[in-house]
Amino acid sequence: MNRRENGLSADAYTPLIDLVPELADQLLTVLREAGIAAYALPGGGEDPDVLDHVHVDAAQKGEAERLLHSSVLRDRVAPPPERDEDAIFAEIVAGFGETPTDVSWPDEENLGPAASEDDRQDSTGRLPTARVVYYSEGVDKEEDDEFPEPDEEGHYEPPPPPPLPTGDPASRLAWLCLVGGPLYILATVIFRWQAPGWAAFLAVAAFIGGFVTLVLRMGDEPRDGDDDGAVI
Repeated sequence: MNRRENGLSADAYTPLIDLVPELADQLLTVLREAGIAAYALPGGGEDPDVLDHVHVDAAQKGEAERLLHSSVLRDRVAPPPERDEDAIFAEIVAGFGETPTDVSWPDEENLGPAASEDDRQDSTGRLPTARVVYYSEGVDKEEDDEFPEPDEEGHYEPPPPPPLPTGDPASRLAWLCLVGGPLYILATVIFRWQAPGWAAFLAVAAFIGGFVTLVLRMGDEPRDGDDDGAVI
């Protein structure tokens, strides 16, 4: 096989691209100038359109690809034609409202002509329906549209709530001693009052007396003889 080299050698080769012989020889020259070993194998047959298989040094394939695109294929790829933005916008405006002829969706997704009232009947039974009422002669529509008076029968009115428990005087006095004694001692500490000893003694005694009174008044018997629940 007639293998064309660029005068350099490498330990391992890897395929790079298939080109026509003219471009393959140009690429071999560019790679030789860059110090990259490469060779081209001609394709089989006598057809002039058969491409050559270009192989390059496996260690420098990335650099060879860069040179391929920057030197050989740069002038072969035509840049996209520039279009005037005003011309594009005018083309869009001119085609507004027209039905496109080259569509990319299936034919069953195209919308058909507008359906008539008879063709728009719901065959699935899942759409909501409306009930139309026709009034006969002699029926006053305004009187028929009036809402009936609400039925008072069966209306529930809750009974008034029971009054809040007030407690007996002894319980209120016990709670006052239970809370007032510690509050008086706390106030003397915060405001640095010079409280006499008998006042501090009365505050402590009131706290203890109120606590004991509330505990004794709780009792351990249920309020109702038939109820064994907790007594609060």
